[in-house]
Amino acid sequence: MDYTETMPKLTTKIGFTAIACIGLLAVVEVGLRATMPDLEEVVSPLLYQRNSGQSFTTGRTPGTRVYVSGRGRTVTHKKAGVRILVFGASAAYGEMFSPFTAFPGQAEARLRASNPDIPVEILNLAHGGMGSRQVGEMVFRALENDNPDLIVIYTGNNEYHELRALKARSDKYDPQAELLRRKLSRSFLYRRVRDIVMPTDDGLEAPKDETWLPIGRMDVTVDADDRGLGLALYDDHLRSIVLAAKEHGVPVILTTVATNIRDHVDNGTPGSPSQSEIDALHNLQGMVDKVPKARFAAEAGDLSDHITTEGGLHRLGQLYLQAQLPEIAADALERKELAALRPMTSNRAMRTAVKRLGERHGVKMCDLASALAASTPNGIPGNDVFIDHCHPNAQGHQVLGEALSACILDLGVGGLSHSPQKLTEEAKHPLRVDHYSGHRPIPGYKSNSAKPDTSTQDGLAMAGHQAFVAERFDDALAAYQAALEMGPDSSHLHVSIGLTQMYRGDLKSSRQSLDKAAAQGLKAAQSARLTLGK
Repeated sequence: MDYTETMPKLTTKIGFTAIACIGLLAVVEVGLRATMPDLEEVVSPLLYQRNSGQSFTTGRTPGTRVYVSGRGRTVTHKKAGVRILVFGASAAYGEMFSPFTAFPGQAEARLRASNPDIPVEILNLAHGGMGSRQVGEMVFRALENDNPDLIVIYTGNNEYHELRALKARSDKYDPQAELLRRKLSRSFLYRRVRDIVMPTDDGLEAPKDETWLPIGRMDVTVDADDRGLGLALYDDHLRSIVLAAKEHGVPVILTTVATNIRDHVDNGTPGSPSQSEIDALHNLQGMVDKVPKARFAAEAGDLSDHITTEGGLHRLGQLYLQAQLPEIAADALERKELAALRPMTSNRAMRTAVKRLGERHGVKMCDLASALAASTPNGIPGNDVFIDHCHPNAQGHQVLGEALSACILDLGVGGLSHSPQKLTEEAKHPLRVDHYSGHRPIPGYKSNSAKPDTSTQDGLAMAGHQAFVAERFDDALAAYQAALEMGPDSSHLHVSIGLTQMYRGDLKSSRQSLDKAAAQGLKAAQSARLTLGK
C-alpha cells in the first residue's frame, strides 16, 4: 500500500468532516439562539428577583458593615471568630418571625451554647422571592468581597417563578430548545463553536412600563418540559455555587428544603381531573373505612395511574392516611408537589438533586427536610410545623435550627465541636427578644399575639418584641427603654436593647448594653458580645 497517496486523502476527509461538524453545530446554535436566548444572560422579569452591586455596604459605626440582603444585622469588618453566611429565600429568612426564631438564629444560639469560648456569627442573608440563580449571584459577590468560614444554601421553593414569568413575557421561551442546548454543551467541540460563532450577551429584558401580578396570580402554568428545565437549572446553579466556594477555599453546606406536604394544596390550579380520576377517588373514598388496609392499598395501587392532578394526589394521600398507610401516603403527597401546575415549593426531585450534588462534589449535605419530617406525626410535615405551604412556624424553625447546628458542628469549621454534655435549653424569659417566638399578625391565626398591657414591665417588653418582629427597631428600643425605667429587672432588658441596637446599626451602644447584661451573669449576652470586637 502506498501511504504517500493514502494519507493526504485521509487528511482531507478528516478535515471536511470536522468542517461539516463545526458548521452543523454552528447552525444548531444559531437556531437555538433564535428560539431562546441563553438563560445564563437572562434578566428576570420579576423585580424582586433582581439584585446587583456589592454584597454589603458601610455601617453607621466606623469599621462595620451591613449586608445588602437578609436581616440587616450590623457586623464588624473584621470577624472576631467564626462567621457563617446563610443564603436562601423567605423560608430561610424566617418570614413573619424574628431573626432569633428563624432557623439560622436558632442554629447560632446552639453553636454558641456548644462552644461558649468561640465567637460565632450566623448571618442570615436570605431574601424573599429568590430562586437558586439569584441566590448564586449573591453568593458569588459575597465570596469575592468577604472571607466567611462557611456558607449554607437553603433554596428551592421559588425555582419556577422566573421561568413562568419568562413564559408569559417572551415568545422566544422554549424549554425544549434550552434542554437540547444543555445536552449539546457536554461536547467540548460544541462549546468552542458556540463561543466563536455566537459570542453574545443576548438576554430577555424585563418588561417596561408594565405592572406584574404577584407570581401566585400569574396565569401561566408549567408542563413536563418546564419542570425538566427548572430542575436542570436548579442543579446547574447549585453546582456553580459549590465550584465557586471551592475556588475560594470556603466550605459549603447544601441543604434539602422542607415543605408542607400534608395540608397544603395550591387551590389556584389543582388541575382539571379526568372522569377516571373522579371515579377512582370516589371508589376509594367509599371503601377506605370498610376494608382491611392491605386490600385498600392494593385497590388504590390499581387505580393510582388514573390520579394525576395536584388536587387528586393530595386527596389520595389523605385517603392513605385515613387507611393508616403513612408511607404510601407520603409518596402520594410528594407526587402531588411534582404535579403542581404553579409550583410554589421545593419537591422530591430537587431534594434528590441536592443529595447527588453533595455526593458528586464531596460537599456536606444537610438533610433538613428529613429532619423536619422526622419530628412530625408519621413523618409527614403539616401545619404542626408550617404556617403555610413552605414557611416554617416557630416549632419548625427550632427543629431546622437544631439539625443545621448539628451539621455545622460535624464539619468542625473554626474549631467548633459538639458539646460533651447534653445542652439544656435556656429558660425563656418574657423580657428577652431572643426568646420571643411570636410572629407578625396573620389573618385568621389563633397564635396571633394579643395587644400588650403597656402599664407593666412585661407588657412594655412585649410591645418591644412585637415592634422588633415588624422590624420597627426604633419603636422596639423605645419600648425596652421604657420597660427598663419601670422595674428592677434589668439584665434581660439589656440583652434586648443590645440586640436591637445591633440591628439599628449602633454597635457602640450594643456593646455597652451587652456588657451590662454579661456583667450580671447572662451567658447569651457574653456570647453575642464576643462577636462585636472592642
